[in-house]
Parts: sequence; structure tokens; C-alpha cells
Amino acid sequence: MPYAICFIYLISALSTSLFSQNLGVVTTYNSDNSNLCYNQINSLEFSDNGELWIGTQNGISIFNITEDTWINISNKNLSTSIITALEFNNSNSSLPSMFIGNSQGIDLATWDSGLIGLQGENIIWDNEYGSACAPNNGIISTLLYDNELWSGTTDGLCIEGFGPEGSWMIQNTSTEFYSNNITSIKKNPNNGMIAIGTMNGGLVTYDGQFNIYYSSNSDILDNSVLDVAFDQNNNIIICSPQAGLGVLTEGGSWIWFNTINSELQSNSLKNVIVDSNNNLWITTLEDGLIHYKNNVFYNYTTENSNLPDNKINCLELGPNNQLWLGTDTSGLVQINIPITNITENKLVNLVFPTVFDSEIYIELLKPGSIYIYNQYGQLMDKKFLPPGNNYINTIHYQSGIYFILTETNNERSVNTVIKNISSKF
Repeated sequence: MPYAICFIYLISALSTSLFSQNLGVVTTYNSDNSNLCYNQINSLEFSDNGELWIGTQNGISIFNITEDTWINISNKNLSTSIITALEFNNSNSSLPSMFIGNSQGIDLATWDSGLIGLQGENIIWDNEYGSACAPNNGIISTLLYDNELWSGTTDGLCIEGFGPEGSWMIQNTSTEFYSNNITSIKKNPNNGMIAIGTMNGGLVTYDGQFNIYYSSNSDILDNSVLDVAFDQNNNIIICSPQAGLGVLTEGGSWIWFNTINSELQSNSLKNVIVDSNNNLWITTLEDGLIHYKNNVFYNYTTENSNLPDNKINCLELGPNNQLWLGTDTSGLVQINIPITNITENKLVNLVFPTVFDSEIYIELLKPGSIYIYNQYGQLMDKKFLPPGNNYINTIHYQSGIYFILTETNNERSVNTVIKNISSKF
């Protein structure tokens, strides 16, 4: 085994030994123990009244969490029962409504403000929303409402309102895209940028014009992007099916986490969200749930936690910062206040910043030796530091992942940091 790979495994083992896992309280809702209409869940979305809409392979359930009541939407109200995407209309200028993507187009459900009736009887249905844009008549993969609707399909992207009133713009391989298959559309609330994932067509961003990140013009490692998200520092986080987790920084640099250069447990990733603490929750294609916190990747599966299914199709953060998962065969999962227990670190009080430009500060509680390695196992720096705040000059470091090993007597700890040009992650 190459030295660099052995080194990564060694550092990972040292880091992992300092941490223990606890996913928190896990509650599962399925068709046996609740009124959930079907156990294969494809999409989750909250309305403004806190009700959770659940799109399944066989219809829609609406879960009023506070009242513990369920509404199942009759299939006669839907153009088809295979629900593939949900997006709440968050405009204050109109009645509350939900865009429902399915295998045959888009349905629009609109209701009076407040809670929906017990049988959903006060919902007004439009089963042909956006049908004037040809791709909207096929399989809808993802939806984003941003004053107008962005609809990602397997036949291209339809954008409402780009042009004359009532018109739609189409983006696909006949325009400038490299793929017709749109997988994810997300908006950065900080600056309004929109990121678009595609299958085999790279990452697309829009900030007044479309920019495509492809293997031929960027450092993206996988041209299939299954999901995108923005963190609080305006970095774009992407999930790929083969190359792991990618980070496109606000400064335009790429950073990648995979099973070789990090503790990431799988390179086949499906969905990602950023929680209120700027930590990541990531689903894998078949290996359960991953939580990225304090520079550590925690992997939760049916073997080491109360998760009922290792195949998770979607995830959503609830109003009370609860995590909700839609599984492939086991229904809906609620996780209350996920907890990560960290064994007390007796050597290092703080290493900051996590993503650095030209310097690192290491605050020690007692004297210790520090060893800084790059992701290839090369020793970059070695120092003996006194207690207190210590400054490390890293101006000569290249961009990438670095491991800071601190030890004194028989105690040791490992911190992971990232060298970057201008952004923090």
C-alpha cells in the first residue's frame, strides 16, 4: 500500500479514536405504525404552517407533526401517483401553495391560509402547471421557487418568467448545457446565486449568466452532480456518485473529500443539506447517513444506529431543527437534536480557522509537539509549542487538506484543516 494512503488511514484511525457517536432519538413512521400512504419516499417539504408534505412512489401524505394527524391526498387529485419533487411557494403575495413534481409533469396545490382541512378538501388543483414548457410534461427531478418557478427535468431546465410575461426559458443541450438531465436546483440566500446539478453535465451556476463547471474546464472530479447546497460561507457543496464530496469555494477553488484523503466513508453520495451550525448532513447511495461536524465524518447505518434503512432518498431540516429522512423501503425517519459526543481533548483547546489562508492559530492547554502533514503524508512542519495561543505561518503551503498531530507524553490528538485561497468552509 502506498505510504500516503497508509498515512491517511493512520491519521483517520487516530482521529476516530477520539470520538464516539450518538445519532440521537430516532422515530420511524411507516405504513404499519402510522397513516403514511407508502413507505418509498422520494421528496420532503415543509409548508409555512409547519406541516410536512411527503411525496412517495404512491401519492402524498401531509403530516401535522404538532397534532400528530395525517392527510393522504387522493390519487384522483394528482395527475399521477409517482411524486418526485416538492417545493413550497414562499411568496407573501399569494395564497400558500405547493408545487408537486411527478413522473408526468407539475401539479399545483393551493389552499386558504392556515391548516389544510382534514381531508384536504379546501385544496384547489392545477394539474397542468407549466405545460407550455415542453420538458415540464415529463419526469420532474427537482423544483425551486424563487418568485418564479425553476423546474429541473430529465429533458432540461424550464425557468418561468425569463422573457415575456407568461413565457418560459428552456436550457438544455440545444442551448449551452452539457446535459438535459437536471438533478438539483438550490439558491444561496446570501447572494442570490443559483446552483444546478446535472447528470453527466457538470455543475451549473447562475448569477445573471450561466457558468458551467465541467471536467474539461475546471477541477471538478465527477461530471455527475446529484445534489447541491450552499453553506453559510457561500461555498457550494456538491454530492457526486463516484468522486465523493466536492466544495467549490466562493473564490473559485475546488476542494474534494473522498475515501482516500479523508475519513469520508463512501464516495457515492446522493443528498446534502447544511444545518444551522454550518455542519453537513449527507446521504449515500447505499451506506446510510453521514454527518460532517468539527472536521469529522460520522457514518450512521442500520448496523450502528437506529436507522431503519441504509438507502435514504431525501432529507429535510424541520422548523425545530429536527432532521427528517425519506427512506427507500422503510418510510419516514425523524431525528431529534442529533448529538455527537466528543471525548475531552486534554492537549488542544482550539485550532482555528478550520479553513485558513496563510496562518493557523493553535491554542494549547499544556506544552506539546505539533506535526503538520499534508494529504500526501509529507511532513510540512514540526514544532514544540508552549501553553497558550501559538501562531503558525502557512504562507508556503499549497491548497489542500492538512492534519495537525499534537502529542505530549502518551497523549495525542488530531485536527483537520484546509488550506484555501479566500473562503472558509
